[in-house]
Amino acid sequence: MRLDQENRPHGLKDTKKAERHCSLLYSLIQFTVAYNADAFIVAILFTVFAKQMVANWRLTLTFFASLTILFFIAWLWKAETFETKETGGTAEKYGYKEALKDGFLWRYGLAFASFLTLYVLSLVSFKAIFDQYTLLNVSVTNLLISGFGILGTFEGIRIGNKGVPRKPILLFSGIVMVGTFALAIVFANKIPLLSYTLISISGFAMYIQYPIFLNLPHELKGMTPQKLTIMFGLFWAIAYAGQTIATIVWSFILGSSGYTAAMIFFIAASSVYIFLVATFPETRQKEAILRRAA
Repeated sequence: MRLDQENRPHGLKDTKKAERHCSLLYSLIQFTVAYNADAFIVAILFTVFAKQMVANWRLTLTFFASLTILFFIAWLWKAETFETKETGGTAEKYGYKEALKDGFLWRYGLAFASFLTLYVLSLVSFKAIFDQYTLLNVSVTNLLISGFGILGTFEGIRIGNKGVPRKPILLFSGIVMVGTFALAIVFANKIPLLSYTLISISGFAMYIQYPIFLNLPHELKGMTPQKLTIMFGLFWAIAYAGQTIATIVWSFILGSSGYTAAMIFFIAASSVYIFLVATFPETRQKEAILRRAA
């Protein structure tokens, strides 16, 4: 009886922790799948109805803007709110001053900037140059990246739920993501079918790591909701600022030095992700130690 009473609070605590973990994972599923599902639908529309979609740009933009408004209204109607509760103990002070001095936050944000450089440029900026310099159809590449990205998201969540060490997954999928896309560019004028296959693999690998990557700060020791709020606020700013700068530099190189130099810079900038991920702390130390012992 005493043993049961002693274990009950611990079990309740574990249950609540598991519920918060499930809520977080569910949010990540919604975010990553919804983002790629929208991109996938748009890619299908521009592939199947290419002439109609570009015939009147005002009508096309009005159509997508109207859909955005409708989805926003549906979200307001059906969205649910849940709160993250602080863990026990005294939380360390963490304001914007401390955040700006946090080395992990800068590495984390710049790593995502590198990730976004590959993802955003490949989906948004490559149409004109692929049409001019390669045999690839950008509508097809967008379809493959976003479509296989949806599959990769579910695979990443499945792997993440196993509690396995994070860094090996991020490193391996990052190498595959950048490596296969680089090879796709190499074969873009020789074997288009092979390039499409490699781009599909890149899109899949790209989003295997996405839910694991975004969940990383939640798994850091001593993390609190207040710290997370500040960290992610600066994280998005650093990431998109870095990606914007990389895009500007890429555009300048494309205009001044040509396609080959621009694509070399593109792959180099995307590869920064791999080197920065290698510096991340392992948030699953216990599982990593057990795996090495086995």
